[in-house]
Amino acid sequence: MTRQIKKIRVGISGLGSFSFVVANTVKRSQKVELVTCFDPVEQKRDISSARYGIEQEKSFLEMVKRPDLEGILIVSPNKYHREQTELAAQYGKHVYVEKPIANTMDDGRKMMAACDRAKVTLMIGHVHRRHSVNRKIKTLIDSGVIGQALMVEANLSSQQGWELQPGEFRYTADDEGCPGGSLMTIGVHQADTLNHIFGPVKSVFSIFRHVAIPAPVDDVTATIFTFESGLVGYIGSNFASPRTNWMRVYGTQANLIRNIQRLDRQFDQERTQNPDVSSRLEILHKGKSEPEPVALTIGDPMLEQIDEFADCVINGKKPETDALSSLKALSLIRAAIESAKTGQVVTVEKP
Repeated sequence: MTRQIKKIRVGISGLGSFSFVVANTVKRSQKVELVTCFDPVEQKRDISSARYGIEQEKSFLEMVKRPDLEGILIVSPNKYHREQTELAAQYGKHVYVEKPIANTMDDGRKMMAACDRAKVTLMIGHVHRRHSVNRKIKTLIDSGVIGQALMVEANLSSQQGWELQPGEFRYTADDEGCPGGSLMTIGVHQADTLNHIFGPVKSVFSIFRHVAIPAPVDDVTATIFTFESGLVGYIGSNFASPRTNWMRVYGTQANLIRNIQRLDRQFDQERTQNPDVSSRLEILHKGKSEPEPVALTIGDPMLEQIDEFADCVINGKKPETDALSSLKALSLIRAAIESAKTGQVVTVEKP
């Protein structure tokens, strides 16, 4: 006889394109049940309600007041993350927030404090660190295979900036929209992953430029930084070129070469391309002229993330991507924004 696994009941707030990725993942989960949805746009509620066979709410408050819900999945624009998290916590709901935790460090800290007071989970959706290739890189570095790590370079770019339209929150680059353009939207994935692998960043120097896309946001960013360990790093991110997602780690005994070969995605369609399937990792040992492939496992990073949220709710487990780790990624982005404005090296704020 198969043991029945308890499912937590959740609602989802913010029904933009990425909400379909989250909802599709919940459909695959044996631990989470999607019950209802909310968005201020009625048409979006109708589409999601019909697509997933769920109820809908006319306000976020109505959603968090429901006694039959244990958690809320927040996929709303960044500026609403704090308000919705605080309200959910007030009504005893556990909270999952898609990255970034917030637009500002102050909002992120207040979200963490609200959930701590209410004794509910606050988990941030930083899925990229869960990709098997990034897990493997950390394992190899921690085991000493590459010797002393000297430098890391990473880039995550996409053509999605061409699709930005007036009225969308990413169309403006202030704290009411999405500050930092592509660096906040997608480069933050690299920021979280590099923080996780190499530890906190000490200082940054950034250059932002508005080069190509119609939206009045910086679409090309380059950020150089030093970790507290002394390691040197770089993140590039732009909103105007074909999608790329790579990392290079340079060590005294070997280099690691990572590439995730994926097309720009249409989020409103069923996801069929698992990032673990399209990931490649090679190692170039000292004294060798050709890199060797590194074997990778195939998992389901988004499902791992959603299922872990359920485990946190049911068992009181601390999430891997908690508020504190997410604030570390955000602090790197905020320092980069300040550096780009001032033209100066900026010390990264402590969470």
